[in-house]
Amino acid sequence: MVISANYFLKYLWWSAFYSGSSGLGSRSQQVQNAAVRSTSYLRILIVLQLIAFVVVWSAMRLGRNNSSRPLWQALRLLASLIFTLIGTGLLALLWAWIQPGAR
Repeated sequence: MVISANYFLKYLWWSAFYSGSSGLGSRSQQVQNAAVRSTSYLRILIVLQLIAFVVVWSAMRLGRNNSSRPLWQALRLLASLIFTLIGTGLLALLWAWIQPGAR
């Protein structure tokens, strides 16, 4: 999740640069590079989030109860997704606070 948080911040920075550079023209080499980097960081972020989700899901063991197994697995998947997204968001917030100049 830490690596995902880092790539999330990189994606945000390059997306903001690309969005703020609309006055430079779409043919500017810097604008094209920012668009490529932004897209690359988004793809890497999605892959890392999926990996983090699988790790959290596999590590999560919920106690047995009397509810049906598919419902129990759905709750486990939902909890894993929530923990992954909130954990990455909090780590990105912490990383941005600690390293304000990092990209």
